[in-house]
Amino acid sequence: MSDSYLAISSIANDEFMIERMRAAVTQQVGLGNFNLDNLGSVITWVDTNRYVWAASPGWGEKWRQAYTDHPDDDTYEPGKDSEVITDGDILATVQSLG
Repeated sequence: MSDSYLAISSIANDEFMIERMRAAVTQQVGLGNFNLDNLGSVITWVDTNRYVWAASPGWGEKWRQAYTDHPDDDTYEPGKDSEVITDGDILATVQSLG
């Protein structure tokens, strides 16, 4: 089953996922492994492409499952939980998009 559009949208608009993506892209730009495609800044690239990276295969399912695993925690934020979408997941996406 493909990831739900609601989950993709939630990931794309999560402040912690946006910040984690900015960190990863900044690192990869600094290492020379990422091209910003003439957008000029990491912030612009991450924002412009947020639905692209949020739609990475499996991310929506992981996001949905994270909420299922925390049904009684109204304060749970999966974007802060590095076990939901891991740094490795983020790095692989950044490298594939860069």
